[in-house]
Amino acid sequence: MPEAWSPVLVVSVAVAVFLMGFSKTAMPVSGILAGPVLAAALTPTGAAGFAVPLLVLGDLFGLALYRQHADWGLIRRLIPGVLVGFAFTALLFRFVETGLLARILGVLILASVVLEVRRLRGDSGSDSGSDSGQAAMTNKAAIAFYGTLAGMTSMAANAGGAAMSVYLVKMRVSMLAFMGTSVWFFFILNLIKVPFVLGLGFIDSESLIANLWYTPVLVVGAGIGALAFRGMNAAVFTRIALGLSVLASLWLIVKG
Repeated sequence: MPEAWSPVLVVSVAVAVFLMGFSKTAMPVSGILAGPVLAAALTPTGAAGFAVPLLVLGDLFGLALYRQHADWGLIRRLIPGVLVGFAFTALLFRFVETGLLARILGVLILASVVLEVRRLRGDSGSDSGSDSGQAAMTNKAAIAFYGTLAGMTSMAANAGGAAMSVYLVKMRVSMLAFMGTSVWFFFILNLIKVPFVLGLGFIDSESLIANLWYTPVLVVGAGIGALAFRGMNAAVFTRIALGLSVLASLWLIVKG
């Protein structure tokens, strides 16, 4: 944690925490914007330790609203790749500069979004994957790729929402299934991350105290997110998910 919290730093972290709360109840991919902000404000390793406890708390708000809508088959297919991504990233932290790793992941996310946008445009008569009747992705290698990418981006830059969002768009799920599957997936994922970040020494007493100070901001974000979700339709939801994924990937590529 920083030795001194300037007003700019306090506000920057507050914005990131608000987005984390909002992402859990309205638009999971919006949380990916919090990762780069926290990484810039607290350093990538400091952000990892600070974010995980708040992410778990935010997941509980999401579960309270959407837990019954999860598609567990989609989650089970991702878990093996996620575990590989976690382990691989924990290893890379010791040998590869975190900025370079983040840029590589950003390129992979951006390429995935571009391919999906081209696929959506190429499929006639639809601008929303969830209501179109388009075929869901079935390639096992592609599913494993998205699981690994979600694990790596979540561990390296708290940006796993981008990979997960592209995956769910490709699987053509409804908005409620998108939310229910995402919240359960990230709840499991964040619980799995806890021993990794503890083992790496990223969570300590200072980070936990900072978590307490920012918990009210997380609650406000989750509350506003729940209200915003009610006003969205499937087409807008899909466009926002892919658009925010592009923004997150560009941020990772430029800032690392």
